[in-house]
Amino acid sequence: MADKDKVIGKALYMEFRSGNQTYQMIITPDAVTTEGKSVPSTLYRRQISSAKPRRAWKTYALPKLEQEVTTGTFAVLNKDVALIQSGNRVNFTENTFSRMESHGYKLYKQPIVVEVSQADVADIRSSKTPYKVLGRITRARKALGFSEKLFE
Repeated sequence: MADKDKVIGKALYMEFRSGNQTYQMIITPDAVTTEGKSVPSTLYRRQISSAKPRRAWKTYALPKLEQEVTTGTFAVLNKDVALIQSGNRVNFTENTFSRMESHGYKLYKQPIVVEVSQADVADIRSSKTPYKVLGRITRARKALGFSEKLFE
């Protein structure tokens, strides 16, 4: 397997629906590029509907870990630092979930977990939409019996 195809983590996909609107969200893992550059966990999201079915994905890097990278691998955090930093990351997404709930969005089916490769990390670091990750999500949606339509 070529390095670019090496699986380095998992991404979480969630789809929320409210009426004829769908809110899609992907959270990618922390990663390190083949050049040893740190790539923080990233949140991709978009809201689509029959009126706007082809909206672009918006990208938000989650707060970086305080102790980033040591020789191409992640440093080990002590428990207290890890709890504080994970709390910061959860708080970062909390507003989005609260806003969706207030607008009546409900999780559609179940969350999906897909692999992220070293090649995907280069796109994520460049704030590009990771289209190969989206392809894996599309295949998983089909296999799990999700509706082919993304909105009502």
